[in-house]
Amino acid sequence: MDPVTHAASGLLLSQLLPSPSRAGAAIAGLALTFLPDVDYFLVFLDRLTFIRYHRGFTHSLLAVPLFALLVAAAGRLLGGPRWFRPLFFLGLAVLGAHLLLDLATSYGTQVFSPFTRRKFTLDWLFIIDPYFTVLLLAGTTAVWFWPHRGRAPGWFFLAAAGAYFLFCGYCHHRALSLARELYRGIPGENAAAALPQPFSCRRWQLMASGPYGFSQAFVALPFGALWGQPPPAGPTEIRSSPLDQDCRAPAASYDPPGSLVVQRWCPLNRPLGVFPPEARQVVDTFLEFARFPLLYSDDQLGGGRLLKWLDLRFTVPGRQFPFVLQVRLDRGGRLENWTLGRCTGAASNKDGGS
Repeated sequence: MDPVTHAASGLLLSQLLPSPSRAGAAIAGLALTFLPDVDYFLVFLDRLTFIRYHRGFTHSLLAVPLFALLVAAAGRLLGGPRWFRPLFFLGLAVLGAHLLLDLATSYGTQVFSPFTRRKFTLDWLFIIDPYFTVLLLAGTTAVWFWPHRGRAPGWFFLAAAGAYFLFCGYCHHRALSLARELYRGIPGENAAAALPQPFSCRRWQLMASGPYGFSQAFVALPFGALWGQPPPAGPTEIRSSPLDQDCRAPAASYDPPGSLVVQRWCPLNRPLGVFPPEARQVVDTFLEFARFPLLYSDDQLGGGRLLKWLDLRFTVPGRQFPFVLQVRLDRGGRLENWTLGRCTGAASNKDGGS
């Protein structure tokens, strides 16, 4: 989730759980909620290291009690024994909430690190969800500025945020069922997924991968479909639209289940064995990170080659893809440089080099 949502959750929990000082608890809540994201500074090494290790050990189940114990010990050292127990339980609550909120997005979280680097995700919430954030901020404001009302308003808004969180999970269940039904009728498609889209828990990206590429559709679940039997998927229109030069996803509407448009993405066939070892290491790291990796461009450029990969997981209609890997090979097929980030006309060596 975004930093504002994490901060709101940490502040709200710090005011709901008992502590010797409200102000001290608020400071501790903020520190705890941002503690797992210390791995974000890996981006200053290079972006491949960042996507490989971000949301790794600091976001694991093992790190939650360990960090809570460390913060409680620091609180005891600075404020005396009375702070140890409150900070330990606050740490468990805030760090657990941080882990759950990140797990709810589609980015992927290594919850069982260091035993495995496999990433898990619920796919319930978009990485920025203003409705969820507003509920947490409202609870924090109510508890902080109207203390005479006790903690009841804070618990109310926390419960409302929890109900919204579970409702998004229910909507995901309905969207995933729709995706499985939709792609069951397209030969060769499997591994269906429903990924959240911005500004509404009714909007979903329906993905499927198969031996010939990827299928993608955008749906707006009707309100009736959330409670009763969802309408059948289809009939569908199948398109194959190219990307713009700036790697912007094709414009698309969020259609009802009965009139979906399926976008087909066919990756270029380039076996990894044709790349030199240093280029393969770069590509392998990206492919480990990407959930729906697409090699969509292989151009001759200045006597060499420029190849571009993206992850369809991050598709928002009409918006640029945030993680585009560009690898440039020289005339001899050796790695010249690479970049990872927004799409540019040619790769430079600001993120990596030969």
